[in-house]
Amino acid sequence: MEKKRVAQIFDTSNKEVIAREILEALPDWFGIPEAREDYILESVHQPFFVAKEGRQALGFLCLKETGKDTVELAVMGVLKEFHRHGVGRELFAAAKEYAAGEQYSFKPWF
Repeated sequence: MEKKRVAQIFDTSNKEVIAREILEALPDWFGIPEAREDYILESVHQPFFVAKEGRQALGFLCLKETGKDTVELAVMGVLKEFHRHGVGRELFAAAKEYAAGEQYSFKPWF
């Protein structure tokens, strides 16, 4: 499999489409409609990264500012068929790079 391309997305409409597509495809993790909708709506206003192969979004990651100097992972989803293919690792690396560039103290979830 070729290396995925990870990019930061700024357009709120694109963020919403990507977040909705990915999260709705993951009912085992995001099966509560109200909670899923909250994740989607909150993600459009946050730093947002997408991993794509061609035109297909494979996964996304959204960061949330938790203080003037801190940011943490708010929501992340990778299509099930791309689990264990390095997509999440690439998204996380892009988020860490962004946080460092913005001079945040990045707080990983693990």
